[in-house]
Amino acid sequence: PSARHRMCGTVLERMVSTYLATDQRTYSFGWQGGEPTLMGVDFFRKVVELQGRYGRAGSIVSNGLQTNATMITDELARLLAEYRFLLGVSLDGPEDIHNTYRKNPKGSGSYGRVIEGIERLNKHKVEFNVLVAVNAANVGSARRIYNHLLEMGILYHQYIPIVEFDEQGRPLPFSIDGPGWGAFLKELFDVWHPDAGRVSVRLFDAMLTYLVEGSRILCTMGGDCRQYF
Repeated sequence: PSARHRMCGTVLERMVSTYLATDQRTYSFGWQGGEPTLMGVDFFRKVVELQGRYGRAGSIVSNGLQTNATMITDELARLLAEYRFLLGVSLDGPEDIHNTYRKNPKGSGSYGRVIEGIERLNKHKVEFNVLVAVNAANVGSARRIYNHLLEMGILYHQYIPIVEFDEQGRPLPFSIDGPGWGAFLKELFDVWHPDAGRVSVRLFDAMLTYLVEGSRILCTMGGDCRQYF
C-alpha cells in the first residue's frame, strides 16, 4: 500500500497508548483491512512493542487479526505465535468454490496460497478460526464446506452472509438473500449437530450462550455494537 494508506507511527502510538490508559478488564485489539498483513511484520513488531511499553503491570492485552492468509511468512507466523494473536482466516470452501471470487490480480484463484499460509500457521502453532464468506457461489454447499474444513482439521468456524448492493440498491451478483441464508444455516446445523461440543460454529455458539446464560456474545444479537469502539 502507498504511504497514505498506511497508519503512521504517530497515530499507532497514540491509539495504543490512549486505549491502554483506559480502565478495561482486557484490552482487545482487532487488526483488519483490507488485508492487514500488507503492513508487514515490522508493523506488528511495533504494535507489540508499544503494547508492552504502555500496558500496565498485570493487564491482559489480546490481539486478533483477520487475514486472507496469502502473505503469511514464517517470520510473521513466529511473531503471531509468540504474542498469541488469534487469527481469522478467510476460506470459502474447497478449491473450486473458494476460487470463484477470491482471485489474485492476475485472475488466478488464491486457494493454493491460502493453504500454504494455513500450513505455516499450523507449523508455528498459531491459533486461528476459519471465516467462510457465504456468497452466491457457495450458499448451496453448507455440508460440503463444513466437511471440507473438518477434513483439514479445522474445528473453529465462522460463517457470515455476504449482502452488498449497487448504487441503485440492487443486490450485487455475489450477494445472497434471506431464504438462501436460512437454508444454508439449516443444512449447516444438521451436519454440525452431531459434532456439537467438538466443533465450534460461532453463530450457533452465540445462540446457545444467549439461550442458556442470557448474554449476547455477538453484537448483532444485542441492541448495539458499542464494544467495537
